[in-house]
Amino acid sequence: METIFHDDDLVAAFAQKRRLFWIYIAVAAAFAALLTGCIVWYVSLPFEDDLAWLPQFILCTAACVFVIFSYVYLGIKFQRSRKYYKMIASLSLGIKHVNNSYFLRYEEPELKDSVDYYVLTMCEWSKKKSEYLDRKICCDKEKDLPKFRAGDKVRYLSHGNIMIAYEVLENDEEFLRERTAEEDGKIIVKK
Repeated sequence: METIFHDDDLVAAFAQKRRLFWIYIAVAAAFAALLTGCIVWYVSLPFEDDLAWLPQFILCTAACVFVIFSYVYLGIKFQRSRKYYKMIASLSLGIKHVNNSYFLRYEEPELKDSVDYYVLTMCEWSKKKSEYLDRKICCDKEKDLPKFRAGDKVRYLSHGNIMIAYEVLENDEEFLRERTAEEDGKIIVKK
């Protein structure tokens, strides 16, 4: 089986999350130092000084910039890094399933829980309903997209709907032809 996620991916995701956290702490410390400096400067000015507006202006401007930076940085960059790390960590601990399915097509990439995924439509046999059902499998967009052809029978390891490893067993053109005709509403008569 070709493995999509390796152990070093978890370490790299943790290092990225930690690095982004410490960058934010450094920016917050610089803002705190600027805040302290402006307050000390304002308090040390004589009563009714002509420059009393300057530390207030610097402080208000810096506070606005810091709040906007915090919102964008924590809400987008850090959150995406944290969610990606959480996703990879759950892959190593969670329950995994091995499935044998037929690959049908690639769908439009999606953003789920702040992580970008390629979406692959697989056709699986349902024991409960005794028929083939389509299943959407997510593949991390940070990794290479698996090169499947329509009709490939694929054995893959998944956690939830996230593909961890895969191997192509065979290509079944007959199944693909039947499935395509079924989706189009045509009936195939077997000889």
